[in-house]
Amino acid sequence: MTTSELALLDTNILVYAADQASPFHEPSRRLRNQGANGDILVAVSPQILLEFFAVITSPKRVQNPRTKEEAIEEVEKYAQSKHIRKIYPGSDILDRVLTLLKKYEATRQEIFDLHLVATMLSNDMRRLYTYNRDHFTKFTEVEVLTP
Repeated sequence: MTTSELALLDTNILVYAADQASPFHEPSRRLRNQGANGDILVAVSPQILLEFFAVITSPKRVQNPRTKEEAIEEVEKYAQSKHIRKIYPGSDILDRVLTLLKKYEATRQEIFDLHLVATMLSNDMRRLYTYNRDHFTKFTEVEVLTP
């Protein structure tokens, strides 16, 4: 699996890569490592890293939660990675969110997935790796990939 087009790694990819108890651990770890090694072009955003921190420190969400210090260390690895790009919401993010809200049905927690799509679009990105395909397939602007 190699590609020259930049793709965003969704939070669940990072969580499963870190969680050896997950049935998705190995393909997620392999994908993350390919990105970290520069074999494929991948990115993360602050939203993804914050969600990752929240999930891996929660005993309700993972079998072996990380301590705050361990989680910070993992987030820092992504932040400092030379090959995993970091994307940020552009100055047009609110306009993009509002445009997507008018186009698509999104309520409650779905706003965070919509915000992620808006962030991708503000960075001219169209590809997203995730195991939550159903959260994103309604967005015709992005291509949803599963490892």
